[in-house]
Formats: sequence, C-alpha cells, structure tokens
Amino acid sequence: MDQSETIQQFEQYLNRRFSGRRTPKDYVSDIRQFTMHCQKAWREVSLHDIDEFVDWQHGSGLKPATVKRRVAALKTFFDFLAEESGEVNWPNPVRFKRHAGKQPRQLPRDVSNERVEQLWKVIVAPRDRAWFVLMLRAGLRVGEVVRLKIEDVLGAAGANQAVSLRVWGKGQKERVAWLSSDAYAVLQEWLAVRPPSDEPYIFLNGRGRPLTVNGIQWLLRSYGQQVGIHLTPHQLRHTFARQVTEAGMPVTSLGKLLGHAQITTTQIYTASADPTLCQAYQQAMAQLERTALARHELPGDQALQPYGVETFNPNQPLTSVIASVPVPALPDWEQWAPHLPTGIRQACLEYVKSQVHNWKPQRRRRRAQDLLGKLRGFWDWQMSQRPISSPGELTLADLQAFQTAQITAGKKASASNFPLSLVLNILRLQAEAGRPVNASVFRLRPLPRPDALPRHLSFEESYRLENYVRARLNTSQPICQLENACFFVLAHTGMRSCECVELTFQDLDLHAGRIIIRQGKGRRDRLVYLSSTAHTALSLYLVHCTHPLTNALFAYPNGHPVNYRWLHRCITALGKAAGVPNVTPHRLRHTLATNLLNAGMKIVDIQKILGHEVITTTMIYARVLDQTVEKDYHQAMRWIEGQQFPFSSAPLLVENWPLPVPEDRPISAINSRTTLDNSV
Repeated sequence: MDQSETIQQFEQYLNRRFSGRRTPKDYVSDIRQFTMHCQKAWREVSLHDIDEFVDWQHGSGLKPATVKRRVAALKTFFDFLAEESGEVNWPNPVRFKRHAGKQPRQLPRDVSNERVEQLWKVIVAPRDRAWFVLMLRAGLRVGEVVRLKIEDVLGAAGANQAVSLRVWGKGQKERVAWLSSDAYAVLQEWLAVRPPSDEPYIFLNGRGRPLTVNGIQWLLRSYGQQVGIHLTPHQLRHTFARQVTEAGMPVTSLGKLLGHAQITTTQIYTASADPTLCQAYQQAMAQLERTALARHELPGDQALQPYGVETFNPNQPLTSVIASVPVPALPDWEQWAPHLPTGIRQACLEYVKSQVHNWKPQRRRRRAQDLLGKLRGFWDWQMSQRPISSPGELTLADLQAFQTAQITAGKKASASNFPLSLVLNILRLQAEAGRPVNASVFRLRPLPRPDALPRHLSFEESYRLENYVRARLNTSQPICQLENACFFVLAHTGMRSCECVELTFQDLDLHAGRIIIRQGKGRRDRLVYLSSTAHTALSLYLVHCTHPLTNALFAYPNGHPVNYRWLHRCITALGKAAGVPNVTPHRLRHTLATNLLNAGMKIVDIQKILGHEVITTTMIYARVLDQTVEKDYHQAMRWIEGQQFPFSSAPLLVENWPLPVPEDRPISAINSRTTLDNSV
C-alpha cells in the first residue's frame, strides 16, 4: 500500500472517530507536511526523523501549539498503522514529551473595553453589528454564528428578560445561550433590513448566500486594521468571558454558556479576569499607603525625611539615551569549544539548539551563550580530571567529584547544580536516542540550597525612594517621565526587568488598570495590576506617545525601545538620588512581595502576582517581618483570652466578658467556655 492510499484510509478512520470536527482535515494536512520532509517508508521512520521534522517546524516560525498538534497527529497516525498492520509491537517513533515540548501557559487574547468602543464606532453595517454582538454579548463561536438560523431565535426579549438562542455548537452539541435586550435590539435592526431569501440562515453575504466563517474573519480583520489592532473572532469570545467574570458570574455558569464540557477549559478563558486578586492587591496597596502616611506624620525626629538629597530638580533626568540594539543573532555553533571531543560537542549543541525555540527572540543569544558557557566549564574540568570521548562515559563518581570541587573552591550550590542539571538533561536525551549511558548518573542528588532571606528594602528605604520619585511626577521632561513610569511599574507590579523592557502597547490596558505579561519566565503569561500611583505615572508618560500597538511600551523620546542595561542604570540612579544605595530592579520585586505580605495579602495571591509556579519560590521573595508576627500574635491572643477564662486576676478583665464569637469561629470555643463557667 502506497503512502497516498495509507493517508486516505487514515482520513476515513479520523472521520469515523471525529465526526463533524476539523480534526480529520488538520491531522491529514499534518501528515502530508511530514511526508514532504521525510521520504522514508513508514517502517523506516525513526525517532531522529521526528526530531528533524520538529526542528524544521520550529525553524519555520510555527507556533508551539501548531507543532504540538502535528506531533499529536503523527503519534495517532503511527498508532493507526500498528493497529491496521496487526503488529501491536510496532514501536511508535513519536515521544510526545520529547517532541511536543513544554507548551507556553498563555492568557486569553481578549480585547480591552476601550478597543471594543473604538471598533463599535467603525462597524456601521447592521449585519456586521449583529454578528459582532452575538460573539461579544453571547460568547458564540464564529462557526456557531454562521450556522444560526432565524428559527433559532427563541422568543423576544422583555424588559428584564434576555432572549434565548438555540446554538448548534462544537462537537455536535446543542445548547441554549442568551442575548441581552440591548444586544437583541442590534440583531433586530439587521433582521428588519435583511433581504428576503429562501436561506434559513440569519446572516447572508452580498449574493444572498449564507455568510461564511472566512467572510466574518476577513471583515473583522479589516475593522481591526482601521483601529490599529489584529483581531480574530475568537478574541471576542474571550472578551465576553472576561467581562462576565469581572461582573461576578460563577465559572460553572460561564462554562455552560460557552458550551464547555470541562470546567478546566472555561478556566483558560477566565484567566485574564480575576476580580478577587485585583481587589486583594488594591487593598494591600492602599494599606501600604496608609501606613506610609502615618509614619510620615510622626512627630519630631521620628518622622521620615521625604528625600535623601539636599537639592532636588524634578526636571533633571538621571539617565541618558542608550543606542538601541537590534535582536542579536544566534551564536556561531561551529566556533564553540573546538577542543572538546566531537561526541561531547555534538551532544551539547543538539541540546542547546533544541531549547532555542522555547525562548523569546530577544533572549535567545544570551541564553544560548549562558548554557554553552556553563557546559564548557564542566567539560573543561572533567577533561582535566578524567578525559572521556562521549557523554555516556560519565559516571556518578565523576559528577560527585565535580560537586566536591565546587564546594572546596567556596562556590555556591547553584554553581554546581545548574551545570550538572544541564549535563543530566543531555544524558537523558542520549538515553532516549538509544545511546549507551551509565544509569548511575541519574541517582545524583543536587546540593542543598541555603535558606537565604529576601533582598528587600526596609520600610524606611522603600518610603524614601517612592516619595522621591513621586515628587518627580509633575515633570515636563519626557526622559524623566519615562524614568518615573518604569520605576513605579517595576516597584508596584513586581515584574522582572526583562519582562518590563519587552512590554508592548497592546499589553497595557490602562482603562482597566492592568498589564498582561506575555511569555514570562517558564513561558507563562500572567496578569498584574496597576496601583493608583503607577497608573498616574504611566498616564503622564503616555501623553506624548503615539506609537503602534506592537511597538515597545517603554521607549526613549526618539522612539528607540529601552534595554535592560538602561533600565538597571535608571533604577540604580533613582535610588542613589534618593539616598538609598544598591537599588536594583530585582530588589524592587523582593520589596513588593515583602510589603504585600505584611500588608495582609495572602501568599497564594502574591504567587500569582509574581508568576511563580510553586509557592515555595514566593516564600523566598516575601518575608514576614517581626512587626507583623508580633501584631498577628497579639490579635490572636486577644481573641483567645477574650473567649476563655482568665488565668490571672492581675490583668483588667474585659468589659462584657466573654466576647461574642465571630461567625467564622467554631462553636466548640463557646461550648468549652460554657463548661468552664458552670464549673466555676
């Protein structure tokens, strides 16, 4: 059986398994893409052929999700071949974890409320306004919109009642959706002027035929270009999910409205809307400002001085413009460590090249050089101790000897843990490829990390620094406005410096007071909120900015984006001018985490703000201060001693003792107190 016939049978198999869905069409297209790259017979395809195909896909600039789908298609295809041939032991060359890779955790690409208003002004055709509100106010998919028939509109909207829609959704599932009276009025405007037609569908094109998905996509893209944004129909569905979540709709009800079978799918749609987190953040920031104001009003010498310098010129920039640096090219692979054996060089380069597509283009050269530098340091040491020709010759004793040498040299634990983790990753890839590897190396245990305290600023230092920058907000100098905006965004959102310089205008929703950080550490998107001060600083900075949405948010007056070196110098200069030494962007991140924790914000909420995958990392950044522990102790003891019989007659008894028990306290406390009263 030739390849074309095999693919045809695979398509028939998919149509039976995924009837009425796009999966058969997409999977067959993916298999044809593979046959264009690999001309081997199916039985001859190896794991390395899949590796080369995946590398080719990443090199073509495809998104990670597309590559993952094509890997899934290949895995399903080779499973199908094994079943059809009757050879259940036929090995599948696809290793899903190896080939699909770690996927980025992205926030939904919703449209800000401000952009929605701009779009509504340019959409004037009654038909286009109607399908627009169906996606924005009912959360319908574009395919569900074009399949909607006149008979699917069930009843008319009343004063306090929404009209219902019968929707034929994804996976051949029918559901009921609702449309508000305001949105239904827009739909009625189109139905009133809709040309007479034998077609039952609501939306028709200029030739009287049903409007297609491609037609709506083209129209929406054209409207988006008029307001300067790239727009897709699915973004309107994400916007609907965000808006109703912010309005307080439970995720279970939203999942039913959107037609999701799993609640986890709905949570993806609502990831960009977290009213509870926003409220907790704003409350904590307000508490910090009240505390700072109270400390500022202390009498006499206890009051904090507003500035750390004798002279203050708000219009004097503290930094100068640094020339913009283009996206750097990847390192010259052939020039790396030519003195190392060929087997070791190839294994290291293969590993680093496989990781490149996981990094942002701006970070690729620096990250690649960092990894190659760590690997070269390890292999140079290894060759000086016991020369080998391939990674598979390494033993557990070799790795432990490297740890001992690092400890003897007085190096930190990370100086050995990081390069050894890279070496172990290379050895795992070698083992997966069927190459000989000494299994003992995987029993290596990393050196324990010390329990270091966070590098936060003290309250006095933090107050002095922020008060100094706050006094510069009314400056008219563009470079000063840039410095102020960068400082308060870093100090009040906790974002990393690399995340700050990579922000674009489309990541900022100033109207809603939030910033979406795309592809942060670990390829995870997250949402941060703006304090009132950060919002003011950004508003003043943006007065003179009219750049496209895809441009960098923070740029010099000449339009060139800022870089990490300038940002680090800016924060250090602001600290020095305020009389606070050794201020860095990362110390501002530690300071925010500590301040939020001591202002009463939950550690799990701080974890979301900082973008940490595990909460133990957040605890490294945030430290409970002694004053907070003392305050929490006294608060707890006041409640305990107010509910129980006093041990001593010396303290003054609380009036109207015992105190009332709050609703969230267990009733057992009352019962134990009553028993004690009766015994007395």
